Amino acid sequence: MSQMIIQKLIILGPRYKRTLEFDTGLNIIRGDRTSGKSLVLNLIDYCLGKSSKINLEVQKELNKHCDRVFIEIKIDNEILTLFRLLKEKQTKIGIYFCSFSEINDYIPKRVEIKEAMQLVMRKLNINEYKRSKYKAHSNEQEIETISFRDIFRYVYIKQHALGTDDFLENKSVFIKNKNPYAFEMIFNLTEPDKNQIQEEIVNIKNKIINLNKDIEGYTTYLRVKEAEDFSELTSKANKINEKIDEQVATKESIIRQNGSNTISENNMYIKLKNRLLKITNELNEMQNLRGNLQTSLASKNLLIEEYEKEKSEIDTTLEINYKLVVPEQNIECPLCHSTVKSHIHNINRPDNILSKIQKEIESKIKLVKSIIEKEENKIIELDDSISRLLKEQFILETAIQEFAKETSVPFLSTIDSINSFINNYNKEKEIINECIRIHHKIDETKILITDLDREKVRLEKELEKLKISEDNKKQIFKFLNDEYKNYMRRLKYSVGEDTYINYDKYIPYHEGASVFEHESGGLLECMQIAYLASILLSKKENYAVGHPGVLLLDTLSKYLGTIKSDTGEIQSEERINDPDVYEEIYKILIELGQDYQIIVVDNTPPESISSYTKYTFFDLNGEKGLINLSLNEIEDVEL
Repeated sequence: MSQMIIQKLIILGPRYKRTLEFDTGLNIIRGDRTSGKSLVLNLIDYCLGKSSKINLEVQKELNKHCDRVFIEIKIDNEILTLFRLLKEKQTKIGIYFCSFSEINDYIPKRVEIKEAMQLVMRKLNINEYKRSKYKAHSNEQEIETISFRDIFRYVYIKQHALGTDDFLENKSVFIKNKNPYAFEMIFNLTEPDKNQIQEEIVNIKNKIINLNKDIEGYTTYLRVKEAEDFSELTSKANKINEKIDEQVATKESIIRQNGSNTISENNMYIKLKNRLLKITNELNEMQNLRGNLQTSLASKNLLIEEYEKEKSEIDTTLEINYKLVVPEQNIECPLCHSTVKSHIHNINRPDNILSKIQKEIESKIKLVKSIIEKEENKIIELDDSISRLLKEQFILETAIQEFAKETSVPFLSTIDSINSFINNYNKEKEIINECIRIHHKIDETKILITDLDREKVRLEKELEKLKISEDNKKQIFKFLNDEYKNYMRRLKYSVGEDTYINYDKYIPYHEGASVFEHESGGLLECMQIAYLASILLSKKENYAVGHPGVLLLDTLSKYLGTIKSDTGEIQSEERINDPDVYEEIYKILIELGQDYQIIVVDNTPPESISSYTKYTFFDLNGEKGLINLSLNEIEDVEL
């Protein structure tokens, strides 16, 4: 049974980086209000497919220092790193099939949020559930998908939802109607549609075929580059790194021996050389890109030729069919026995099918020609840029030659030679690294194929068992109700027959009223904690197989009294001013943390559980919270 663990959250900008690491059990983030505690959970939610953007107008420090966020997760024995941009292209999620520390050796997969969440669900061995529903104010029906984001409402309870009637986003009519189906997905209680499953199996088989084609393409690329042996590539890369380190050490030694004064006199020379080196690298990149575009154009032109040939054959077939006429026949009237001549064309022919294929081919030709035009324009732009850089390169080379004649520093030519060696080694290293990344891409694609095969097997089993056993559902609810009542007793509530989890609505009740009907914030929070804890605990019994096995809770102390006085933001009658209940909740979370990961944000957690505090944030003019410049992992280095 699959389980997710959030290992790291990394916020990154041009000159700022901070990494938060999490343990497998209970993790507490405590501290002042407005110090960025809740933002941690918000960013985790963002990386896992939250549809709305991070409000950078409110999160001013994050906006100032960061432009992207990464999350490293572990699902079973596989590590993935997901990332999203904060200021642009927020609808995309990047996926590295490796840890954050290894991302430079991998090529990210950039996909829409929906596709990223489908991938996460595959890793967790959960199938999406589709159901038909009526459109709003209409008799027409449409397909609605219950996805990972719907399940995630049972994982991440936001501050405004905990202890309120907006639990599970109940105030949103569109969302709350999906909750029962998300609950059924968690407990594998959905009744799948046979045709839908068969369609999904066909789609998976097609994806596997296409992924195998991708592997063939990657393998061919490596064969052409004579880079099929991965161990040989890594060995070459290590040797080149050693050579670069040797050259850098030699250069630093020469500079130290000759003193800094001489170098400062020749800053202009060094700046010119650095600029020339940068231009050379830019030219290489542009010329490589131009070559790739030309290869792409050649491939697309061949594709156009194939489409044109296919279209010509269809046109010819349509013309023949159009001219084909049924011979004239005499038809006799059954009443008057008179005869008339018939000139009926054969109208029961597959012309409509051919016409449809013809339109599809024309559409493909139009699309490919549009791409060709864009790539041709890109080549023109590259040619202009290359021309400008070549002119600048010539001017700089001339200036450097003249400068070198007059310089009195004897070792500058040696430095130039070393820089040239380093530059060449870096180019060679980049070629090798590209091949290493392709090897990793092949491995990633094979893993995707394995995931799809597993999903296909699950769906095929679903076909064999289309009806869910009612006995199985009763067994699940007996466990849930027993544990829910047990947790409510531990939180000092009297428990009778009217305290239960509803068999049809899948929501918790206490004294006959649902979690959306009670008004006391403290009671609601306790009901919610008991409900979520019983669901998570049932995963251990192989019931909640579709639950990711992680729980994120924002601000437990909101409606629960602690020993310390509170600010009075919440009315006293809504609070439970009993520190023992507050501590009991944490004891429950510690117990769950023995098998599952729990991340809690809170202002003043009990001192008795201080050993579980992972981070403490302070609101000191925005300097010691989540954004803490004294903990910046990027060191500024003067070049």
